[in-house]
Amino acid sequence: MTKFVSIMTNTYSSEITYDEWLKRTNKFFFDDEKIVQLLKQNGMTKWTIYKTQDLEPIKVIAVCEYKNNESFQKCQKIFLKFLPKIQDLIIKNNFARANVVKDVI
Repeated sequence: MTKFVSIMTNTYSSEITYDEWLKRTNKFFFDDEKIVQLLKQNGMTKWTIYKTQDLEPIKVIAVCEYKNNESFQKCQKIFLKFLPKIQDLIIKNNFARANVVKDVI
């Protein structure tokens, strides 16, 4: 089976919105080790969040890697539970999802 990756680019209306998104993300996903363990058990192998150096607009790129597409589908159920917690924030999201073709370095 092929590794699967989900790449999300968020553009924020302000630094305040970004800070609030990061706070809620940390609280939901990372403050409780149970959620991290659940993601791992369901096949997530890596989650990296990057904040670009651009001052405006504020952008974040999140790369989530999974064992395969089936693992991605399982983890999506957890992410869908998080969405209501940020629905009041103004964030423009773009997603790209793909099978990993080459993973060398």
